[in-house]
Amino acid sequence: MSLAALVVALLAQHAWPLQGRNPLLAFYGRMALSASKRLNSGHRNDGVLAWCALMAFVLVPIIVVDGLLVRVHPALEFIVDAALLYGTLRFLATTAKLAAVQRALRDGDLTGAAQALSAWQGEPVDAEDATAVARLAAEQALREAHYGAFAPLFWFLVLPGPLGLVFYPLAHRAARTWEVAVDAEDRDFGWFAARAFHVIDWIPQRLTAFTFAVVGNFEDALFCWRSQAAAWMRPEEGIVLASGAGALGVRLGEPVPEGGTFVPRPSLGLGDLARDDALASLEGLLWRALVLWLIVFLLAAALSLR
Repeated sequence: MSLAALVVALLAQHAWPLQGRNPLLAFYGRMALSASKRLNSGHRNDGVLAWCALMAFVLVPIIVVDGLLVRVHPALEFIVDAALLYGTLRFLATTAKLAAVQRALRDGDLTGAAQALSAWQGEPVDAEDATAVARLAAEQALREAHYGAFAPLFWFLVLPGPLGLVFYPLAHRAARTWEVAVDAEDRDFGWFAARAFHVIDWIPQRLTAFTFAVVGNFEDALFCWRSQAAAWMRPEEGIVLASGAGALGVRLGEPVPEGGTFVPRPSLGLGDLARDDALASLEGLLWRALVLWLIVFLLAAALSLR
């Protein structure tokens, strides 16, 4: 049933793509901000209490409602699963935005590519270097494929009902919101949320990286994962990016222009710097990775795990 819900959600996203800001992610963000405003008094223990309260406030109703729906009719749980998958997964949106940047670069519209990437990642992009735009777009696509598709699918497979589809993005949003949305002197508030998410994402990160290796250049992906990920600004994110770059056979990372200067960044991957043709290859890699996950769900259904 989980596989059917996943297929239905992807078809629905294809037919009726979400426009603008994702309402579910916006809701999680508002809940995280509300918890920080109500419970943050500058102590680390407040962050522990706020994280537990946030999870309970959002997840307990999901558990209760799901249990009631199953008692009424299993088909109702299928509808909830499909609806949450539709609102949670960002795979089709990611590939569409990646394709838009790739088309602009291919047509020689560097300004248009930079504007599309800027709108996608929510921060300005310097339009002086086409290879820098291509690299940043590839990194954003790999990042979003993990956080917005493959990691939620892992927790959907592991936890009962639709619980994982809410648990993972809620934990991710809490960690990111409390990292940047509180005053510098109150950063201890987000300490527990960041470490909790590190644990929650530990297995999904490695599964996503391994998926990229399986559907791409296996040896290079594993080599880059082992040798380059730790040097990235966020080493846990570097696992996904380094494996994806190695699987593609291109180089990501590297210094990029910003505000008239170059921001130093370590190298990820092997081979030539990523260009517009690498973005087309990346789109194919992401689709092959999704097919592999669909096969996993099919096997899980055959083994009656879900």
